[in-house]
Amino acid sequence: MSTTSPGSHSPHGSSSLHGPSGSTSSSGSTGAAGRVLTPQFAVVAGGLVGAMGAAAYISSFFLLSDLSGREAVRSPLCVTANVLITIGFVTVALALPALAGPLRLPRWAAVTAGLGCAFLATIAWAMATIGVDFAGTVTDAQWDSPGLPAFLGVVPKMLLCAVGFAALAVAGWRGRGIPRGACVLLVLAGVVAVLLMPHQPTALLGGLALAWAAKNPAKPG
Repeated sequence: MSTTSPGSHSPHGSSSLHGPSGSTSSSGSTGAAGRVLTPQFAVVAGGLVGAMGAAAYISSFFLLSDLSGREAVRSPLCVTANVLITIGFVTVALALPALAGPLRLPRWAAVTAGLGCAFLATIAWAMATIGVDFAGTVTDAQWDSPGLPAFLGVVPKMLLCAVGFAALAVAGWRGRGIPRGACVLLVLAGVVAVLLMPHQPTALLGGLALAWAAKNPAKPG
């Protein structure tokens, strides 16, 4: 006689019962982590790439000191630097709004800062393409005095970066979602965005500040 009843032990049945449940839970938690970590990684990576491009461009003032500004902008160093700024800040602009929740920030502030980053990327791309062609058609004196049209072209960058970065800094400080040091750097980037027409100093400070904010969110106090 068999002493084993049909329901006394069924390893395969038990395995099939618990296996799918465990895998569903695991995949669910992995997916949730991925949704949080992907924008964070994008902002960190994009901010650092943009800052690296800005630092490379600024280094041209020393490495290419024998060239005029018009000649330097056409150099491989400056073109590559502007392309890096473009790639970095396009990435940040697309990913930053998704971090408003994890960093405890108002969505409008993250969107405004993202638009500022988008204009930084636009200016850098214009310098790497149209600017290079234009530099070949003007004199050094004309390049150094671009006039009102060039100023109007950077006004959106100046206003959106100033407002967006300042809003992130204030909200991040009050909500303790951003480290205090990153908040200070964001304010400095906003001030530089208004005071200086060139986009590289803003890209350097803003890229570092945003990468810092996304990489090391402040702990609730």
